[in-house]
Amino acid sequence: MEPAPSPTPEPQTTSQEAQLPWLVVYTKPRQEKKLAERLQQAGYTVYYPTHRMKKRWSDRWKWIEQPLFTSHIFIQIDPERRDAVYFVPGFVRFLFWLKRPAQVRPKEIETLKRWLNDYAPEAIELSRYAPQQQVRIASGPFLDQEATVLEHRGETLALHIEALQLTVKVNLTRTQVHAEH
Repeated sequence: MEPAPSPTPEPQTTSQEAQLPWLVVYTKPRQEKKLAERLQQAGYTVYYPTHRMKKRWSDRWKWIEQPLFTSHIFIQIDPERRDAVYFVPGFVRFLFWLKRPAQVRPKEIETLKRWLNDYAPEAIELSRYAPQQQVRIASGPFLDQEATVLEHRGETLALHIEALQLTVKVNLTRTQVHAEH
């Protein structure tokens, strides 16, 4: 029986890392952070997106960091060398699309980082929107989409995005919306 291959990658330069694709790793339940740390210690570029949320404990409320995508992390690695991470504790498998490892474009990773990091709730100005008013979404997952206001209650805005045939509710403390003129 042969010993398991070491998860240590060959040293890579920054220019090579920029050219490597981002692959999606499926992790064991609640192992996202630990696996990301292990892979980073092994020398890989890993992205583990999280968001802060307020959770109710038995005696108090507490702010915690939750994974944005449960049981998934992103790793920048050559698809032909992906077998080097199979034996890292917490790893389950790579996500596949059309019988090939699913790749995420670097632009999409950068957009995701920007959505999660650039917009502070304190920087957002709240204003009143009228039903049927046309608006443009200026942050968040629906960036640059035009929408029609359906309802405005407190900090929540119900919008219909015609281009996507989708009705969404957005929190105005997390998403910037501008009135169309």
